[in-house]
Amino acid sequence: MTITDKIASPLENIRAYVEACRSGDVETLASLFAANALMWGFYRGEYYIGSPQLFFDEVRNNPCPADTGSSYIGDISGIEQHGDIAQATLSERGFLGADFTNLFQLARIDGSWLIVSKAYTDV
Repeated sequence: MTITDKIASPLENIRAYVEACRSGDVETLASLFAANALMWGFYRGEYYIGSPQLFFDEVRNNPCPADTGSSYIGDISGIEQHGDIAQATLSERGFLGADFTNLFQLARIDGSWLIVSKAYTDV
């Protein structure tokens, strides 16, 4: 996927998210989020909120699962779509040294499904 491709469905977006996390492809990862996306959640008991830029920086500055041989698993357990909005649940194991549950909200913007909000917690 290139950053100019239209993302045809919420499932396609989340699958691309998993692959970008696995390979450490920050450019693709950033292309999956809306320009004004919000990311918030809990990591090691601390609450964080802001743009996804800190997340992109973490992915960029740490070895990716594909390079380390770690057993990263991204399990999409649910997607629900209503017109031009959708939500998705993704469980990750072995990502950046932790396991996460992620709740995504997506919107079809200019014909492409993008993440507008990501809530997360380590488990």
